[in-house]
Amino acid sequence: MTLLETIRTIERVAAAQPAVNMIVENDVFKLNACPDALYGVFAFVQGQHSGDISSDFISYNFTLFYVDRLTSAKDNQIEVQSTGVQVLDNIIRILQDEGIMATPYSFQPFNQRFNDECAGVFCNVTFEVLNAPCGETFTDNNNIKII
Repeated sequence: MTLLETIRTIERVAAAQPAVNMIVENDVFKLNACPDALYGVFAFVQGQHSGDISSDFISYNFTLFYVDRLTSAKDNQIEVQSTGVQVLDNIIRILQDEGIMATPYSFQPFNQRFNDECAGVFCNVTFEVLNAPCGETFTDNNNIKII
């Protein structure tokens, strides 16, 4: 599975979660430029990916986020964080059924001011996928000049 296929699968699975109303790719801080964010937000950031010539698998590292807005009294913080743990755990478990295996992972709750006062959780996770022959389309580069 390619990186692109893996990301599109993660997004499809996240979008199917009832608590997810918006997906932010590659930078959770894009929420700062989004005054009309549709909370709960699923976001992800890519980490360092790796492979091994002697293995049929490739490892993709991600940080996954669930973010939701706090009430003015901020009394829903634990509820938001609890929902976030469940949403991210559900996504990771469903991805296993799609052939995207996760190594052990843990959750870190947080509070963060974006355009709104928010809370949530993030999870650092490594996904192991079968490194199948690339099915992506590439530009024909037969005329590349090598120096």
